[in-house]
Order: sequence, then structure tokens, then C-alpha cells
Amino acid sequence: MNLFDPVRIGTLEAKNHFLRSATYEGAATEDGRPTDKILSLYQDLARGGVGTILTSYTYIADYEQPAKNQLGIYCDDMIPDYQKVVDAVHALGSKIFMQIVHGSSHSQGYPDSARILGPSALVHPTSGLTPQEMTKDDIRAVVQLFADAAVRVKKAGFDGVQIHCAHGYLLSHFISPIFNRRTDEYGGSVENRLRIVLEVYHAIRKAVGPDYPVWIKINSSDEMPGGLTVEEFLPMGQALAEAGIDAIEISGLGWRSHTPDERAYYKDAAVRLAGLVDTPVILTGGLRSMQDILPIYQHSRVSLFGFARPFMADPNFLYTLQKQI
Repeated sequence: MNLFDPVRIGTLEAKNHFLRSATYEGAATEDGRPTDKILSLYQDLARGGVGTILTSYTYIADYEQPAKNQLGIYCDDMIPDYQKVVDAVHALGSKIFMQIVHGSSHSQGYPDSARILGPSALVHPTSGLTPQEMTKDDIRAVVQLFADAAVRVKKAGFDGVQIHCAHGYLLSHFISPIFNRRTDEYGGSVENRLRIVLEVYHAIRKAVGPDYPVWIKINSSDEMPGGLTVEEFLPMGQALAEAGIDAIEISGLGWRSHTPDERAYYKDAAVRLAGLVDTPVILTGGLRSMQDILPIYQHSRVSLFGFARPFMADPNFLYTLQKQI
């Protein structure tokens, strides 16, 4: 099969194996609504042949905004704003998912007014922010926020929803032994640290129904001493696959620290997980050419590939890739 051929990902059929991985644009309105600039960007990506577009990370709670001018999906009256975006992308033949996120102490656009939550009340080593340690009621409330947001995503016409469990945001803090020092059923073991993530997935699945695509982006490691390791991540990925998640995108906490010369940062974790599960695995990070992609595609079960920076530089990047075959 050619990477530019149509591919089925669970119940979704995309026109090729390539995705625009969720990438922060900083172009939403102050209250998180899509603008003409975002609409135009997604249209350019669709014209450039992207099979599936992931929106930038979109916040789900009205009491925080992890970055200024970040997209939001925290109330029902935002649904019509997104319907226009979805319709425009569909008119050009591409699929579009929304990535949904709850922020943390990693970053906040307006920290003085935000309610910052975390698994444990630990000072963040880079932002200096200290979250409130979440109570059981807080956890239940956040799980419901994810489910409510996913319903809005579906009503807006998106082809699916992706849970953000990477890059230092709330769910990725729960799976990390660096940020999660809890002693209850949400901390300690791999199973316990993944518990809230599975609760989020099951709540979303119940809310959107059995056939609506639900994906996840998840750290495969914290890429620092004492943090989440690939060996801990692999059973997490297996548990998500067994629960019924439709696709797993592999990432890591240290994605910003890699140099432009590095390639396929998370290849080993993606290849290993793909060998353990039937769920489609998406590899993103450090992919720049067909030379980076083809050996992985030909010699492993990884069959989906995401790009962020290449599409930031050129929405027509896929045409460059196609010429390299």
C-alpha cells in the first residue's frame, strides 16, 4: 500500500496516511474562538493534501487558558464558530479532528486569574507555578469537562476528537512519577497513574457513542531522570488499546529539546507499541523526509505519520514528500 493511498483508521477513512499533528497557532480570539486566520490555515493544509488535520490543543475549562489566544471549546455557544471551520475543511476533501486539553502548572496564559490544577501540589521546575492538588471531586469534574467538550466537538461536525495526554498538560502530569506523588488510587503504580486517563476515555466514549473516533496523544517518556519511561508507557498504551481507543499518537515531554538535525524522536516507542497492539499507532516528531518515514513504514506496523513544524513552514509540504518516492 502506498502512503498516499486512502487508509481506514477505525471507523474513519482518510485520503492518505499523513496528519497535521496538533500545533499551537496563537491565532484564536482572546476568549478562544477560531478566527479567519485559523480558517485560512486549515484550508491551506487541506488544499495541500493533508489527510487528517488536528486542530491546535483546545482548552475545555472556562477557569484557565494554558496559552494566550489558544482555541477553546468550553461552552455550547462556540459550536457554530467551529462548524464553519469543519465545513470549509470538508469541502476540500480532508478530515479534521479537535484535540482537547486541560492545562496544568506547565503553562498558563493568565496565571494570576487561572485555577491551576494538578495531581500533586509541586512547584513546576520551569514555570514556577504550583497547582492545587486535585480532590476526588476535582477529578470527577475534570473527567466530565472532557466528556462535555467531546460532545461539542461531535456536534460541531468534527470527524473525531483527540485527548491530549502529552507535553506537560494535566493528564500527562498524572502519568508522570515526577509530577504525580499521590498515595491514593490515582498515584503510585502505572495502573493508578493511568486511571484518570482511562476514566476520561470511558466518559467520552459514553457521551459520543460507540462509533465516533476517539484518539489520544500521549507521552512515551518524560525524557528526564526519574520520569515516565518507555517501559512504563508500553503497558499504558496496551491498556488504552484494550479499552477501545481508536488511535494512539506517540510523543514525549521533551519534544522541544530535540535539535533540527534529530529524526523520528519517538520511533522506538512507536514501533514497540505497534508490535503489541492492533490499534493504529501514529508517529510524530522529527520527521522531515520520506527517508525518515519509509523504513519505519516498511519494517514495522507503524502506518500513520504526523507533522507539525514542516506544515508550519509550508502547508504544501506533502507535495515535496510525494516527489521523494
